[in-house]
Amino acid sequence: MIPLGFCSICLRTDRLGERVAFYRRLGFEPSGEDAPGLRVSLANGSDVLTFMTFLKQNVINFRGGHIHELMTRLRALGIRVTGHNEHPEEQPLMLDASGQPRPDNECGHFTVRDPDGHELFFNTHPHERQPFESALAGVAVGSDRVEGPFLGRFVYCLEVRNLARSVEFYTTLGMRTVCNDHGTWIAPVGHRAIQFALQLREAADAGSVLRFYGATTNNAALRECGFTRHGAAWRADDPEGHRLEVLPVSLLPDV
Repeated sequence: MIPLGFCSICLRTDRLGERVAFYRRLGFEPSGEDAPGLRVSLANGSDVLTFMTFLKQNVINFRGGHIHELMTRLRALGIRVTGHNEHPEEQPLMLDASGQPRPDNECGHFTVRDPDGHELFFNTHPHERQPFESALAGVAVGSDRVEGPFLGRFVYCLEVRNLARSVEFYTTLGMRTVCNDHGTWIAPVGHRAIQFALQLREAADAGSVLRFYGATTNNAALRECGFTRHGAAWRADDPEGHRLEVLPVSLLPDV
């Protein structure tokens, strides 16, 4: 597979102000991509969470990749693609003289869902192509990983009904699987500037948990932010009931 793009997590919200205030108290900082009343992006080190009032469900968002080539390859692998350029006026696809998408500006969007219905949204605008190509080439684009100053490394944990089936799906997308005694992670193959990690956890129902690896010894600060201790983990729910967990960094493999 060709590279999927820069990855971020978009969370559906009905209470934008409350959720933003909650995550700001946890040390998240504005990333400068706000649309008042509709969308707010907050950064935890190099990781970004975007809260959106207009989503139907949470979304794993990939940006900067070659949309047409990705779509073509995914379809060839038997993966169902929907919503290709549903709003073409927002992202015109620039073509060369033969009518083929120009590789330096191959933009647009489409959606893929994993076996449990988790949405993967591929969405590239023209100005995002060059930074992504620079990252692939190993050119510094300001995207070297920086851990969250308070909570640590963010990993989006997907709860799935059949772990083996989900691993097969994400492997088909070109990701590598990393396992240890504490879980199963998936990550892309490529330059560190485009690295991210998702965790897969088998559960009775599909869902997700926001996991952070690092700040488990900061007991007083975690309690002040509403976390309670559960074994090796600290847990809290945000204003809309989304579960957060802080775990020891020793449980996280090199992903």
